[in-house]
Amino acid sequence: MDHIIIPVEDEIGVVANLTKALADNGINIATIDVEGVEDRGVVILSTDDDDHALHVLAAAGFRAVTSDTLVLRLPDEPGALAKVAERFKDAGVNIRSLHILSRYGGHAMLALTADDRTKAEALIDPALIV
Repeated sequence: MDHIIIPVEDEIGVVANLTKALADNGINIATIDVEGVEDRGVVILSTDDDDHALHVLAAAGFRAVTSDTLVLRLPDEPGALAKVAERFKDAGVNIRSLHILSRYGGHAMLALTADDRTKAEALIDPALIV
């Protein structure tokens, strides 16, 4: 696992809460990147113990995913997800897990894992990948 991706609310204290949860559990942050998009944000980080960090973040109420997961920003409208799923089906790529992480500003943020990440990523418009 290279990175942990955490969709968050773009609000005061979210980075403090997230980093404190890790620190309180003895997890050292190796890298961190925080980006805001409208009223939402994404934190991308790596740690000295990513597996433990995932458990700690979940216990603290954060919905973290690993870098094996593709995070997509799709229009929040009927058929947007169906287009992606159909493209995967036609290419023989199996979707193993799919989660809608949030909806905001007319868009939905999704976390998706596939049996062939490289092939899956090639099927998606790069502008849709967070």
